[in-house]
Amino acid sequence: MSVDLKLDALGKALQRFHESLQYDENQPLVMDASIQRFEFCIELSWKTLKATLDQEGINANTPRECLQQAYAAYWFDDEAAWLSMLKDRNLTSDTYKKDLALAIYRRLPGHYQAMHGLYTFLAGCLDSQ
Repeated sequence: MSVDLKLDALGKALQRFHESLQYDENQPLVMDASIQRFEFCIELSWKTLKATLDQEGINANTPRECLQQAYAAYWFDDEAAWLSMLKDRNLTSDTYKKDLALAIYRRLPGHYQAMHGLYTFLAGCLDSQ
């Protein structure tokens, strides 16, 4: 899949993620749906980064490598925030604990902002090509 198509898919997923964050967290389905949408978005984010890095001639294969290379290329400025997102994704994928899910859910607005910032940056780069 081309970088354009990956970026388009990421943009649509981010819209859905943002929508889910507008609802009341006291509804268990809202929290679960938001976490699931976050998982989709973090996957699409690193895969879009991988495709973009490949296009730039930079080899990165794992999510962590992609984030490290993107940070080194100054595509975002807070590597720790992105590594935290990967950690949260791994935690939500491996087990379900209500307290952990709530803690991660409460970090989702910041995660969304970081992913949206990256999306905006990459879309701007593609527009200028």
